[in-house]
Formats: sequence, C-alpha cells, structure tokens
Amino acid sequence: MTSPQNKVKGILLLSAGAKVATARCAKAAAAKRGLALHVSDHSKNIPTRHVADSFLELPSNDSPAWIDSLLHYCSTQEIGLVIPTRHSDLAHLGPARSRFFEAGIALSLSSQECLEICLQKSATSKFLSQADIPTPTTTLRSTLAQSPLAGQFPLFAKPDSGAASCGAHIVHNQEDLRKIPSEWILQSIATGQEYTANLYLDRGGKLLCAIPHARLAVESGEVTQAITKRVPTLMQACRNIAQALPAAQGIFNVQAFHDETSDSLQITDINPRIGGGYPICDAAKGRYIEWLCQEWIDESKLEPFERWTENLRMMRYRDAVFSIE
Repeated sequence: MTSPQNKVKGILLLSAGAKVATARCAKAAAAKRGLALHVSDHSKNIPTRHVADSFLELPSNDSPAWIDSLLHYCSTQEIGLVIPTRHSDLAHLGPARSRFFEAGIALSLSSQECLEICLQKSATSKFLSQADIPTPTTTLRSTLAQSPLAGQFPLFAKPDSGAASCGAHIVHNQEDLRKIPSEWILQSIATGQEYTANLYLDRGGKLLCAIPHARLAVESGEVTQAITKRVPTLMQACRNIAQALPAAQGIFNVQAFHDETSDSLQITDINPRIGGGYPICDAAKGRYIEWLCQEWIDESKLEPFERWTENLRMMRYRDAVFSIE
C-alpha cells in the first residue's frame, strides 16, 4: 500500500443504504485522518448520502460493470480502504480481491475459502459441526428424508444463501414443508436469548475483540433494541470460530442463541461483514471501523481489546432526512 499521506484521500462504505449510524462512525474515522467518507449504492435515494462527503451510484452487483465501475471510482478518487456492508456484495468482491490490492486499494475482505464457508448456510453448519462448535441440526430440503430431522416439526427454514432473515420462517407441518424450495435449508429450532457478537480479527486473523449484544427487538431482521452482555460461553465460541476460519480478517458478526439456565449455546450464522447492529459495538468502545483505518491506512499494529462497555443499551427510532432534488 502507498503511504496515506502521499495518496489516500478517502474511504468508501460500500452499499451503505440506510446505515446512517454506521456511516457516522465511518465518517468520524475518516475525518480524524483528514480523509473524506464516500458511500455507494445502486440507488441515489439513500439517506447515508446526506451523511457522507461524496456518493457513488453503482449498477447492481450482478452487473458485469459493477466491479469495473467500483475500481475506476476508487482509483480516480484515491480511495484507500473499501468496507463492505451488504451480504450479496461479498461473493462478487472475492474473485476481484487481487485487482483492488494491485491498484493500491485496501479491501476489508476475508479469503475466498472463508467467504464460501460463511455465505452458504449449509457450509456454515458443516464448518461449525466439524469444529465442535454447537449449532442446530441442519439439512438441505432436498436431503431431508435422509437426515435426522425427517418427520420432525417444527423446523426453521431459510434460503441457503440468505441474509437479514429474508424469507426465514418456521415450518409447522407437512403442508408448510411442501412449500419449501429444494435448495433451502431446514434446521432444528434454536432456543434461548438471541445474540449477535461483533468480532474484529486483525490482518493476521487474530481475534482482538468480541462484543455480544442481546437482540431485544428486531424489525426486518435488523436489531432495533439491544444491550451488550459478557457471555463467556459465547465469547469462547467466537474465539474458537476465529481460530478455525481460514484466513479470516476484519469485521464479522456471529448470530447465536444462548440459554442462560443451562448455559447452552447454538451458533446459527457467521457473517464476514459489518452487521446492522454494528453501532452498539462502536458505542461500547469496539471502534472497529477506526481499527480498520489504523491497520490499512495508518499501517499500525493493534492489540487485543477487552475494556468494552457492558450493559450498554441501544434503542433505535425512526428519523427522516430531507433534501431538495
């Protein structure tokens, strides 16, 4: 990477959408270095463009022009760091990783092998089981008849490559089951309090911080009320996950259910990106976007961090942004 004082003029929050609180965290990290915050999306009608210093409208990520347009913008605007936030972008970014680094643009992204484990829920379940990390019993709908879940109800159904709980629902009986596509997955029902743990792994793959929060209220798959909690069983599982993932780095979020009475745990998802609940992590002193800037732009070495704030409550509310077109 070229030294930031000679080249870098901004960082880019990719597919920023309505993530205003996350964009504000990124803007603070950029401004600290005299850099601009750029945000992108495939529509200009997003509220984060009114937080950022500059906005890029991109084609949809399944367009052949998406990567080329993104790289051209980053090169001409002297972007030093690209931070993905949307699940569907990751599969397209993986094969283009070398093009970013060859252009002197840092891309916060784990290895292709790691992405393949995390982006397919069936692969995630296999990985967790092989690593002896507790997870719900999982099968593809197409192989249900040969699995331990055959004939059992209720089951939890979701797309194998889904995100943000899109389409996920409980299957109560055979009539419900007939409506499930063959490529979806089915799982035993996880019980207990639902948690997200926000993780930061340094460039060498070492876990530096894990901050769990209980998901107290959720809308459309995104947490609206939460509270940070030190849950030793979950934090140890996060350490085991980080150690087992191949060439993982940057910001992750791990979804889990924890039964406090039995101290039992089930990990359901590993997302190799910033999650919708990231702002509570940042407010609890887990300033992961700042740390990305320290590693990739300042080229500083980071140390493990445990002094985050427990029992910090986040309560989101609806707000509005106004502009004259």
